[in-house]
Amino acid sequence: QGTKIWAEKTKLMYPNGDSVYFPYTVKLVELYTPKDMIYYQMPTVASGSLLTTGGEVRIRAFKDGQELLLRPGNTWTIEMPNANPLADMKINYGVSVSNYINWVPNPNQSFNTTAYGYSGQISNLGWIGCGKLAVLSGTYTNYTFSSTTDNLDNVATFMYYHDLKSLMQVYNQTSGNAPIGDSVKIVMMGINSSNEIYYYYQETSVSSSLNHLNITLAPISDAAMTAILDSL
Repeated sequence: QGTKIWAEKTKLMYPNGDSVYFPYTVKLVELYTPKDMIYYQMPTVASGSLLTTGGEVRIRAFKDGQELLLRPGNTWTIEMPNANPLADMKINYGVSVSNYINWVPNPNQSFNTTAYGYSGQISNLGWIGCGKLAVLSGTYTNYTFSSTTDNLDNVATFMYYHDLKSLMQVYNQTSGNAPIGDSVKIVMMGINSSNEIYYYYQETSVSSSLNHLNITLAPISDAAMTAILDSL
């Protein structure tokens, strides 16, 4: 999807510090749309705070099945495509916490805007996020979800803030901090024992007085579900 990586062998090492010789393999995952982030279950949240995102990528290097590291003090250059790049976007690293990835910004590393999009120097391989805090101040509420007709335990629930370019995933039927007054698109997806897709979709404005939703899921085709996600 347009990610550029300047993969320099001399900057790689095995976990024990040994040098790496050709050939080696670079693996890349690109998530630039809310649809792809939803399908990969990769929200743009840093320690509970929404991030405005310019994309998420996962960059890893392997040699003979062994995952490689960047040598301390070394970086690879990456570029991420964006027709309208924003200023002050930080380099965020994805850290695994329980069953999700938490984004941790490096305060000393930022993306530069270019004619291509974003350019940055990454000091670690793995999940890399281009983003900055979506809301600097404001009031928040938490959404809760329940249903008298459906079991929501295995239903994936997301809240996409289009104006903020930020995606939140809901765990255990209770959302994180939702900024009051911002528009949000709520998407829920599940599959029954017959592999049929069920969903719920609502576009609304975040409100502290309308923050509990009693859900009834409805059947939907794969093509129609994809169309909804493409429209986000």
